[in-house]
Amino acid sequence: MGVSGDAVRNLQIFKKVHDLNFTLLADEKGAVAKKFGVPVSKGGSISLDVKGKKTTLVRGVTPARWTFVIDRRGKIVYKNTNVNAAQDSKVVLDINW
Repeated sequence: MGVSGDAVRNLQIFKKVHDLNFTLLADEKGAVAKKFGVPVSKGGSISLDVKGKKTTLVRGVTPARWTFVIDRRGKIVYKNTNVNAAQDSKVVLDINW
């Protein structure tokens, strides 16, 4: 699951454009991020090409990119505060939990 400071509409567009196969949670005020201790800064924007049209997505807040693995009992078994997005999924798959 990914948690983002974007609105639901933005996440629907982003997920479709990037063909993501996981759930995205809209955390527009950073409440979920803050509960996990993730630093949150002011929002920002990105531009995407959506069906040949340039679209700007504006977000309320921008949480830092952190990764957590939570076991079935709800215990955090892995936390990474220095995420390399390209390598992160490989690291997570190797966690023995």
